[in-house]
Amino acid sequence: MHNHCINKLLNIEDVIVKNIFHSDSYVKITLETKPTEHICLVCGRITKRIHDYRMHTIKDLPFQFKHCYLVLRKRRYSCSCGKRFYENYHFLPKYFQRTSRMTAFIADALHDARSICLSLIINFK
Repeated sequence: MHNHCINKLLNIEDVIVKNIFHSDSYVKITLETKPTEHICLVCGRITKRIHDYRMHTIKDLPFQFKHCYLVLRKRRYSCSCGKRFYENYHFLPKYFQRTSRMTAFIADALHDARSICLSLIINFK
């Protein structure tokens, strides 16, 4: 698969595109990242030990006039202190089920809608 072109199209770096599934109403793009060293949140030690993987479906901006979902193979690390934690992603805020750019798009749409409502109220008076 042409990873570089797809990464440029999605504007997401440091991910590997494994599969793309097209349906009539949605597109699912399966992603994963390369394992790296992470710092334990509890003790501060560096760990590379992978505990397990989980599949996480993330809502993204529409693509080709269809709903777009990123299916991320999230990696959980474990530390010698016993703590387990997920790796961090720059395009996905912690505990979110939508990308950062989807959140920004929603905020912009709400701001525009509020501006339209305010202008209607002012013009109505």
